[in-house]
Amino acid sequence: MNEGTKSIVITAFLILCLVLVMLIPAHCAVNTKHVNSLGMVMYDTNPLMYTAGSLATDKAVTEVDGNLNLRIKPLGTYILYDESILFCRMPVDKFQGITEPFVLTYERVAHRAVQGIGCHELLKVNSLKETKLQ
Repeated sequence: MNEGTKSIVITAFLILCLVLVMLIPAHCAVNTKHVNSLGMVMYDTNPLMYTAGSLATDKAVTEVDGNLNLRIKPLGTYILYDESILFCRMPVDKFQGITEPFVLTYERVAHRAVQGIGCHELLKVNSLKETKLQ
């Protein structure tokens, strides 16, 4: 083998080694989420929570540092069970004309903490209509 052929083979081998070394970290380097083809936000899980129920007691609505705290009795639970949900700010206007039982629709993720408890954004309140059996 002459000197020209030998240098071409060595150069090709070094380039191949360089490409292989560069490919090793490149196959797992994903820094950002890829945008879908529609350009829309898509979820793997529902970002909203839905709670159907009624107020647990006559003192179920309280204010905590300018935020609304609701103590509700969810539908389908035993009589002594209740749960408290803290909503950011005082969205009392969303309860205008609402009768019990109602459905609360709010964001699953708490956006900030009030006294160490996460407060949720209340999106909507709907009244449930009772149907009578015939």
